[in-house]
Amino acid sequence: MSYPIAPDEDARLAALYELELLDTPDEPAFDRVTRLVTKLLDVPISTVTLIDAERQWIKSRVGVEVRETSRDVAFCAYTIMATEPLIVEDARQDPRFAHNPFVAAVDGIRFYAGIPLSTTKGLTLGSLCAIDTKPRSISDQELTALQDLAAIITDEIHLRERLLLEKKNAQASQQALNELYRSMESQIERRTNELNLVIESAYDAYISLDAQGIILDWNRAAEIMFGWPRKAALTKPITQLIFPEGLPTGYDRASITATAKRHDGNALPVEVRVKKLMIDGRERRSLFIHDITERQQLERLRDQQAREDVLTKLANRRALDERLPEAMARVRRTEKPLAVLFMDLDGFKAINDAHGHAVGDELLRVIAKRLRQAVRETDYVARWAGDEFVLLLEGSDATAIETLANKLVHLIEEPMTMGEAALSVSVSIGVALYLPASAETANELLKRADVAMYDAKRSGKAQVRIARPV
Repeated sequence: MSYPIAPDEDARLAALYELELLDTPDEPAFDRVTRLVTKLLDVPISTVTLIDAERQWIKSRVGVEVRETSRDVAFCAYTIMATEPLIVEDARQDPRFAHNPFVAAVDGIRFYAGIPLSTTKGLTLGSLCAIDTKPRSISDQELTALQDLAAIITDEIHLRERLLLEKKNAQASQQALNELYRSMESQIERRTNELNLVIESAYDAYISLDAQGIILDWNRAAEIMFGWPRKAALTKPITQLIFPEGLPTGYDRASITATAKRHDGNALPVEVRVKKLMIDGRERRSLFIHDITERQQLERLRDQQAREDVLTKLANRRALDERLPEAMARVRRTEKPLAVLFMDLDGFKAINDAHGHAVGDELLRVIAKRLRQAVRETDYVARWAGDEFVLLLEGSDATAIETLANKLVHLIEEPMTMGEAALSVSVSIGVALYLPASAETANELLKRADVAMYDAKRSGKAQVRIARPV
């Protein structure tokens, strides 16, 4: 079998290799999306694929075990040729794929929907795919959901591009600075004027100190970064201006992350490199300071996205797994109880089937908003999975917890309107109380609440059940 080759193939492959995504371990940023594809489109198989020179490598997969295939049998080899989705309702009727071994196989591929995944420069690296073993069509709502999920993967790729660019810039700057250090050591007196010119035009702040930490020089970048004019900074102790907690220690190749203070009093995260010199028998220290605010913001953003449910913006299961043991530790310290409420919507699947996944998604957002508004700011609401939610109540009066749970049942039952559809769901709630003397683990506590929730469902739904104490 053959496959098409993009006119920008060399540039596309160069971008793919530079991002170092091929032959890498599974990552939650990709796996969350493929899991959501199978749920939202009700398909057995979903993948994130990357098209190499002669192969298709699968970065994330649900419903398949294979990790790579040859490129000539890859549906995605065609997907990357366009900017629009590739939809194949019945692969047996498509001349491009009818003889593909994955189509000819028993229970082989029949339906395929692929969304191209591109870099910021428009180079298509692979695709997000939804696959079924039965012929089918895709609704506008399902296609929109698939495109939204592909946008999440694309955002992850773009984030990695930005981090790679920052790393390149940092390496280039560091290389330039290293060359400058060597030049200062061997030619500092002969090239003083040239050195001053370089320092004044440098992107990073440059500060020269004597042995007592008094400022001897202060370049233009330092003026911009810290807000102190050069004349105001000279002869002042550096601890008075930007490092009130003391000058970061470390010399030559070691870079130090520290917090500096600007003239306006605001804190500034910086990376500092200190170079110690002896000139005419006197100690001098040169500080090269880089503002790392943007880098830390990117890191925080990525960390937040890893712990936030994409659909509802609630904490996700990973975040709950981190929060629950901390809450249990506080119970043992403060001797105030912790209540875990495990909630599962009644009738949600019927709404999804009747009105489509887009309406179901909006319903989950409304439910999430109601839960946030119904509890205290200190309480913790997380989306566990699908239509399941978990609520952590710390320091609540044990006698008031059942009252609150019943309040939530009535709150969720309140009808809502979405477009022309009038929707109504209920919720079954299981409650498990964790006391200071308890020896159970976080998983055991959640399991106890989960079992109580299923007991509420068996009792007729829209019920609250309190788990037996341990």
